[in-house]
Amino acid sequence: MRAPRTRVPAVLRKELRQIRRDPRLLAAAILLPVFMLFIYGYAISSDVRDIRLGLADLSKSYESRRLVAALTASGHFQLVLSSDDPGRLEEALDDRTISVALVMPARYARDLAGRKGARVQVLIDGADPAVAQVTAGYVEAAMLSGAAAELLTYARRNGLVSKPRGLPPLKLSARMLYNEDANSTYFIVPGLIAVVLMALSALLTSGTIARERERGTIEQLIASPILAWELMLGKAAAYVLVCLFDVVMAVAVGTLWFGVPLRGSVAALASASGLFVMCALGTGLLISASIRTQQTAMSAAIMLTMVPSILLSGFYFPIRSMPAVVQWFTYLVPARYYMVIARSIFLKGVGFAETWPEMLVLAGMGAAYMVASMLAFRKHL
Repeated sequence: MRAPRTRVPAVLRKELRQIRRDPRLLAAAILLPVFMLFIYGYAISSDVRDIRLGLADLSKSYESRRLVAALTASGHFQLVLSSDDPGRLEEALDDRTISVALVMPARYARDLAGRKGARVQVLIDGADPAVAQVTAGYVEAAMLSGAAAELLTYARRNGLVSKPRGLPPLKLSARMLYNEDANSTYFIVPGLIAVVLMALSALLTSGTIARERERGTIEQLIASPILAWELMLGKAAAYVLVCLFDVVMAVAVGTLWFGVPLRGSVAALASASGLFVMCALGTGLLISASIRTQQTAMSAAIMLTMVPSILLSGFYFPIRSMPAVVQWFTYLVPARYYMVIARSIFLKGVGFAETWPEMLVLAGMGAAYMVASMLAFRKHL
């Protein structure tokens, strides 16, 4: 007995033909992901560079100059203002001429040689707390390094350095794994692939059913013998091909242009991307089947996919630092799981063995969204 033929291939061909005939949709499918990767890849960064530094060196000593040199030699600071009046530095902070003010007291060199140690004043513009926190870390690291070197030089000059017998000097060797240069681009770009895929996939499919209603072709679909699951699978299959092409472009841009290493299994990344795309397409189809107008459906898709993918997926803000109630909601965001998979494959060089729990969750969520979209579609006007 021959198995009944499905109408999914026919819907697939129809939808691909529709995509080809719509230049705006085709441009969005091909150009939008690359455009978003470039914009977000360059705009979003946790690195703080060219911090404008103001200096009031009242000590004017060799020791104070060495400390300032250690601060500027770190590469994060740019000395743009030098004044003998600390009040001038506060005014510069107010008008945003500088971001950090360093005041070296007149007794700095003498206090450095004393037992109590020397004090310096550092004022940081805290209008942007995130930037201020990173800046404070840079200042502390550079000044501690400079102060330690200065103290060692002073102690050796005055014969105060001695090595106790039987006690070897402490040597600390720290190595950063997976992202050796602490390059934030390596962290941002794999996460961007998840954000772009989620937003684009849902956006492309969110208007499919609503577009049929607006153009009057929904009557033909209702009158035809096609079943709801055949319609949804056919439409999803067309956009799966488009979105997987976008995955290839996104990975190419991330590795070739931004230089992000792809150390793990390409097969695992492709499988995870397919499952994630099904989640996104199912979300878009569910929205399209539930909302009657195309414009409203596309707006709802952006709000329901892109915003959670950025804020609740761990893309930029650590999930562990969120309130407990918000953390519970993150488990409903597919991008949370794909974010872990993509970053692990890109940077840690893992494969199926390490990422299968997240893939299993994505498979379940994708199936649930597709079934929900089929149930939401009703063959009536």
